[in-house]
Amino acid sequence: MFLQNIFKTFLSKVLILLINFAVLTFTTNYFGLEGRGLISIIMADLAIIVIFNNILGGNSIVYFMNKVGLSRLILPALIWIILSTTIISFVFSILHTQQSYFILLPITLITSFLSLNLLIFIGKEKIQLFNIFSLLPPFLLLIFNLGFIYLFKNRTVNGYLFCYFLSQAVVFVISLIIIKPYLIKHEIGISKGLVIKAFSYGWKNELSSFIQFLNYRLSYFFILYYQDITSVGLFSVAIVVSESIWLIAKSITTVQYSKIVNLDNPNGAIELTKKSAKLSLYATLFMLIVLALIPSWVFGFVFGKDFSTIKQLLFLLMPGILSIAVSNVYGHYFAALNQMRVLIIKSTIGLVFTVLLSIILIPLWSLNGACIVTSVSYLSSSIYLLIAFYKTSKNIPDLEITGLPDPEYLNYPDNLSK
Repeated sequence: MFLQNIFKTFLSKVLILLINFAVLTFTTNYFGLEGRGLISIIMADLAIIVIFNNILGGNSIVYFMNKVGLSRLILPALIWIILSTTIISFVFSILHTQQSYFILLPITLITSFLSLNLLIFIGKEKIQLFNIFSLLPPFLLLIFNLGFIYLFKNRTVNGYLFCYFLSQAVVFVISLIIIKPYLIKHEIGISKGLVIKAFSYGWKNELSSFIQFLNYRLSYFFILYYQDITSVGLFSVAIVVSESIWLIAKSITTVQYSKIVNLDNPNGAIELTKKSAKLSLYATLFMLIVLALIPSWVFGFVFGKDFSTIKQLLFLLMPGILSIAVSNVYGHYFAALNQMRVLIIKSTIGLVFTVLLSIILIPLWSLNGACIVTSVSYLSSSIYLLIAFYKTSKNIPDLEITGLPDPEYLNYPDNLSK
């Protein structure tokens, strides 16, 4: 059953990956290095805002939903999302003059609302609906963009962003219709005590997610500062291609986490984690070998001639990609035990390497330096997680599986931070 569930989840993620790759190919061919770079910066800003929005609209919803009812959680979550998005979008629009506040605000709001609905599906154990509604936004984004280009002759980044907003909005409305019965069972209200508890859970989870996201995407902003937006475009494509290798690993950790939180046997959780780590290692290593064998001209043919040089970047990213594929298995294990301190330390270690090395290596070696920074950051945090896991596994009597929602799996649709 374990392998069967992995396979089903893998198939769902394959479809999402294929559609996301079609969207990626679309953006690189029609918008080039500069357009792709701008889209990557906006999507990174959007993802950061969603992390802050999820303090009350993320894991707390899933954790408390079946304990106190969704109706007591939804209004505080919506108010928090609106306030957080309004303020942080304004700050980002000032910091990044390439983007407009009136573009970032609406797409972030609608993405956060849809993310909230997806989490409600998770909380209600509607995994099939979660998979379907995770697949729909990138699919509609591709369809709408094709329509904009071929019907309306609009080949601008703003047109792409409008299509992004439209795809999120359509899926949000459909998902809201399905979720509505859960909302009308009880009177919607706000409880001060519950908001405080939810906030306490939320900020701890999102702190780990925020730091880890910075590990994944902070290099974009260093490259923008030291190089230019076209360099961000090239680097972002290399990152997206390399991270697609995590497809099998994410499928494994999704099933592993859901199984661990329903286990009462700490020994069983440890053995399952070891088994999952080995499976993730072998599967990821195989996919990296396949990626390494792809000729450079293929990347230029698929993404456009400006992107034909990304294979060198991919080689530099591979060690870090492999380490994260394995260490995320251990990360999901600690999430199931509610040992968020371990995850925060892990992410902080990676972030320290990212910041210090970016200042040195990106001005020195440009995008090659950025790739080395990324791999070293991933390796350092992965080594810490591995050590922490084997230390914890020796203290089996002290372990307690709490079932706190996992921050890296539940919070974000697969297409959010591309």
